[in-house]
Amino acid sequence: MLNRRLLRSKAVQALYASRISADANLHLAKDEIAAAYLPDLNSMEPQNLERLEGLKRLALLTLDEYLENGQPAADDQVPREVVQTAQRAYQNFVQQNNIDRPLVVKRVLQETEGIYDEFLRVLALLLELAHQAELDRERVVRNPDNPFPTASGLNDNEVVRLMRADAELEVEVIRRGISWSNDMSVVRKTYREALCKDEQYLAYCQQDAHTPEEDQKLAQHVLRNIILKHEIPTEHFEQSDLYWEEHFDIIRSMAIKTLRSAGTGKIQLAELTEDWDEDRFFVEELFKKAIENDAEYQGYVLEQLKNWDPDRVALLDMIIMKTALAELIHFPGIPVKVTINEFIEIAKRYSTLKSGSFVNGNLDRLAKRLSESGVIRKSGRGLIDNK
Repeated sequence: MLNRRLLRSKAVQALYASRISADANLHLAKDEIAAAYLPDLNSMEPQNLERLEGLKRLALLTLDEYLENGQPAADDQVPREVVQTAQRAYQNFVQQNNIDRPLVVKRVLQETEGIYDEFLRVLALLLELAHQAELDRERVVRNPDNPFPTASGLNDNEVVRLMRADAELEVEVIRRGISWSNDMSVVRKTYREALCKDEQYLAYCQQDAHTPEEDQKLAQHVLRNIILKHEIPTEHFEQSDLYWEEHFDIIRSMAIKTLRSAGTGKIQLAELTEDWDEDRFFVEELFKKAIENDAEYQGYVLEQLKNWDPDRVALLDMIIMKTALAELIHFPGIPVKVTINEFIEIAKRYSTLKSGSFVNGNLDRLAKRLSESGVIRKSGRGLIDNK
């Protein structure tokens, strides 16, 4: 059920996180240099503060040269000690970036795999609501002023019965530690204030027998309009999962597909992906190519934006365009139009209001220029022109 747009957005998120992390590491490198030229408060000798400040500035300029060229400019007037200080700070900066980059990719991949856990939590909530219905119907004492129909209930629903009896679902829920036991207040509140006040559910409970079609319709209704739409459960999902809104469509599709499988007489859990290894490789490779060729892609983009002040370009827009270039250049089997359209949609969703048109125009011109120069070369399905 995963789509490539989500995977592309995960690569962009990883690159953005990597950039923020690198900025923080650069601050640490500069702080390291500043600390090296602080006056020694324990020394009885007079401190030449002006000289220390000058050495610090020289070291910071040398660090800039390391960042730009990987080595300092040949200058005999820069003290060796200053060069060594800048070199140590630069090496620590590079080392920390090399540690951080795999971690951010690993994190976004874990977030992507976590979609399956949230999908199971949605199914588990349906079962918890059915259990509440069962307990409610077993009560001896009822409220005479507000009688609730008990001819049937969610626990009688054939789709729910198949889910409760499904060994695979039970094993997956246990193995992944999915439980509502710590959030029973949400379950009970959803049951009382959402499900029991729903007109379609009330009508269902007034009948003691239902066709398979009616059971499927009711299960779908509870999923779509109670669990995935009512403010009580959705507010809980949004608070517990930072990426709930981003993952919502996939979770909903997986849950709907799973409920519909009851028509075969057995529940078939929807799969998150047909080939997780391939999906993981796509994200990792897109991230890797964007990192490895960052300076080259920066040059392509800045050449395209020669009449623009680079500081006016939103950081996320720049990252999106660089990631698109990584795909355009290093994934020959993906058509140019597919890549451009996908990253336009990512820009619209995650960046500024004008980012969609900005990314569209620049990627269009970049793709044309780089294709003409032979930098972008497509093969196989990548040769399809999706106009």
